[in-house]
Amino acid sequence: MDSAEIDSYIGRFEERLAPVEKALGEAWWGLSTTGTTEAQRDLVHAGTEYNRLFADRDEFEMVKGWYEGREALESSLLRRQVELLYLAFAGRRGDEETLTRIEELEAEANAIFGNHRGTVGGEAVGENEIKDILRSSEDEALRREAWEAQKSVGREAAGVVRELARLRNRLAREEGFANHHARSLYLQEIDADELDHVMDYLEAATREPFAELKRQLDAGLKRRFGVERVSPWHLSDPFFQSCKHDPVAFPRSAGRGDARGAVGTGGGLATTGRNGPDVDRYFQGRDLEAMTRKTYDSLGLEVRDVLARSDLYERAGKSQHAFCLRVGRSYPYDVRVLANVRPDSYWMDTMLHEFGHAVYDKHINPGLPYLLRTVAHTCTTEAIALMMGSLSEDPAWLSAVAGIPEAELDLETREQLLWRQRADRLVFIRWALVMYRFEKELYANPDREDLNTLWWDLVARYQLVNRPPGRDEPDWAAKIHVAVAPVYYHSYVLGHLIAAQLGDYLEKRVTGRPFFASELAGRYLQEAVFGPGARNNWEDTVAGATGEKLNPDYFAKSLN
Repeated sequence: MDSAEIDSYIGRFEERLAPVEKALGEAWWGLSTTGTTEAQRDLVHAGTEYNRLFADRDEFEMVKGWYEGREALESSLLRRQVELLYLAFAGRRGDEETLTRIEELEAEANAIFGNHRGTVGGEAVGENEIKDILRSSEDEALRREAWEAQKSVGREAAGVVRELARLRNRLAREEGFANHHARSLYLQEIDADELDHVMDYLEAATREPFAELKRQLDAGLKRRFGVERVSPWHLSDPFFQSCKHDPVAFPRSAGRGDARGAVGTGGGLATTGRNGPDVDRYFQGRDLEAMTRKTYDSLGLEVRDVLARSDLYERAGKSQHAFCLRVGRSYPYDVRVLANVRPDSYWMDTMLHEFGHAVYDKHINPGLPYLLRTVAHTCTTEAIALMMGSLSEDPAWLSAVAGIPEAELDLETREQLLWRQRADRLVFIRWALVMYRFEKELYANPDREDLNTLWWDLVARYQLVNRPPGRDEPDWAAKIHVAVAPVYYHSYVLGHLIAAQLGDYLEKRVTGRPFFASELAGRYLQEAVFGPGARNNWEDTVAGATGEKLNPDYFAKSLN
């Protein structure tokens, strides 16, 4: 192969790609911040124009030929560009009518989730109000109404999700894949068998400690609400993907400097009668933007420019969730965060999380070729975000950054905070197993009539949550990821595994102290993770940053 010819083509392609990619990012931001019909049309148009860049069959065959013979290329940078260019082309194969329809449906789904408000007490309420009720209300009827209000978006979105699944499957099968799930993993450079092995490992490793945690949690909820059977609305999170605001049980050793009762050890657990420290009060009346700046300042990672471009507070029509977006890849980078901040622990975690994505995006080496100016993989950027978000309940961070007095962070409180973080990771993995298994089944047959039952069967199996008697609603469609970020949840799981491994490396080999307090850690992350961008695949990035391949044992140990 002629390297000069390939390099020349890529340069010309990048000139076409850059303005269209930027326009797509702006359109996505526009819909997420306004929810208007006009913004929805703009996103469809931008997405269609983006797909057209990859529509030429002859170009695809040329790039495919380079990809298949890429090992002959002497330049590793050129080889990696060919790999990513091929995956971009391969991910957009299909007839224009189907691709455009998918763009329309995804924009419609985004608008549904952005504009939908459930009804509680006769009034329309947003996600934040529902979270507040499920965290604090003692009124069981109100809790149930709020939980059902959160799920009500599923009825509106279910038909869209099914049609999207059918169309995505059609494109996948035309390219020789069993379905969209299999195709997605291929395009993400994920080995499906290896991923199944990781998921099976985590399911087995968490089964018994989670069952014990759930038993203790249910006991606390039964006492709190005076019920014999725990229902989903008794939990503080509508999907039970977190337990930070539930009456979790703490080790009997709490306060005595002995953590033998922690999750995963088989040790005894004991309920304290309360959910440990009220972390929300640490943030009431506080400036979460200022604490975000201070956190990243301590790492030597500037975020003021990102904060200035971001949209952080609630208003009508705006997406109720949170994300980080980089608009295009031209330098200086345009990185933004969307959030709906309130002064509580959930949004402190979310701010630190999303700005973890932001510092990764912002510090990719601009000297890299255009196609490599992106993250190594979604799982590597999720690792940074998860590692940073977890600081919101870390005792050392609460003291150093949030300024919580030492008197309020005594030994018992510190142990309870650390233990609750471990319990929360355990709960999240069981929830992620539901998402992973459900999406595999959804794409195996999006027309199956029992999706509602399948969802609750998986919830019962992996989360040990009871299905409300007689409930037959598309609760699976109430999770936004199923509609607009399909086959993504494994990235969170892998992110947790990478975060545990990277965090261990930073504190044992780089900083020798809490990593967030060291500019040395920030410089290391820039050099080993952020700066290289996508010049290596995610597995090589992990190995390069931690000195070994991905090892799930680090995460398993973090539960102990």
